Amino acid sequence: MMERLLVAAERLVDACERVGLPYALGGAMANTYWGIVRTTQDVDCLVHVPALRYQALVDELTRFGFKLRNESGDEEPLSVAAIRTQEQRDKFFDVYFGGLRVQVFVPCVPLQTEILRRAVDMPLGARSVKMTTAEDLLLLKMSFHRQKDLLDVRGILRVQSAKLDLGYVRRWSAQMLTDEVQQELEQMIQEAKTS
Repeated sequence: MMERLLVAAERLVDACERVGLPYALGGAMANTYWGIVRTTQDVDCLVHVPALRYQALVDELTRFGFKLRNESGDEEPLSVAAIRTQEQRDKFFDVYFGGLRVQVFVPCVPLQTEILRRAVDMPLGARSVKMTTAEDLLLLKMSFHRQKDLLDVRGILRVQSAKLDLGYVRRWSAQMLTDEVQQELEQMIQEAKTS
């Protein structure tokens, strides 16, 4: 499964790079670099797609074998209209590569623009790709605040604690997280320092 995920991520990156789109791989794939490895069944990527570049992106994704799935679960060809409809409704769109789901998020909050600006080069297979930083991944996971995300946050803090830019994390958490979630994050930071 992991090998298929890596191929899907590489083909998505190929499409973004051929069209010249800023991107940052995230989700469990980025967590593999910064925290404790866990299994995943999809690829998450943040991509800035100007309106005039959607057709070029659809053409490249199609070239690399990506498809859409309709409501019945059947695969169908990609189209700009279908992707834009989903993106405008959900702030992301799903495409499928060999049956694997790839979620393509589009920037809709200021942190996501910063994530693209700060993305770092990391190895993926035999190449280098843009990856969401540990700090930005931590902030995203705190904002999602699902149980698996909180486990990932603890793992990132445990593995990266001495290397994290906590000033950056605290500045953004003050802007985007509720007071309660900010306090929870601060408690996790302190726990990681003492463990």
